[in-house]
Amino acid sequence: MKKYIILGVASFAVLLLSGCGTQTTTPTSTTQEKKVTLTAEGGACTADTSCQTGLKCVSGKCSSGKVSSACATYKDCNTGLYCVKSVCSNPPSYAKYFSKITIGKMKAGMPPGPKNIPVPATEFSAATDAVEIDVMSKPETKGELYYDLVDTTTGETILSSAGSKSKIDSRGGGTGFGVPYGTTGDFELNVYFNNELIYTTAIKIKP
Repeated sequence: MKKYIILGVASFAVLLLSGCGTQTTTPTSTTQEKKVTLTAEGGACTADTSCQTGLKCVSGKCSSGKVSSACATYKDCNTGLYCVKSVCSNPPSYAKYFSKITIGKMKAGMPPGPKNIPVPATEFSAATDAVEIDVMSKPETKGELYYDLVDTTTGETILSSAGSKSKIDSRGGGTGFGVPYGTTGDFELNVYFNNELIYTTAIKIKP
């Protein structure tokens, strides 16, 4: 008769597990917080979020709108300041050369005269109006006058008479322009005398 040896299941399991260990893996975090350094006044930027609190990105520079800050138009500057050569500045003055400057509107396509008298205005119609700039000179005043029309949203110069300046003397005089076709919105009208900014005002041009 043959004899069989039977190992118990429990004993066999003990033999298998006796050489095995249990390994526990603890996940590690590799996330690190990045510190972002914001740009101060006058520093280079690509967006408002690049600048320190209270500053905005204007023409590639962080600006507070104070005197000497970067600007594209007067809207980038604090109230009462103006944008002169891309820098926020105190208001320009014409008092050295003129006793009065008047911005008015008149009928487009007609010269000033009894039938086309300019009326002081800050709003103009692109379809029917022309813009007139009149100056009342002081004695000994002599030089050249020109203007720039600047889009207050984009900072783009839409129109300029720098290439055809008007001669001004003690008798006074003026210059003006018809609104270019399709030009509407908010603008900055800058007046220069002998290449010096002497006057600036905001005007609106409607269809």
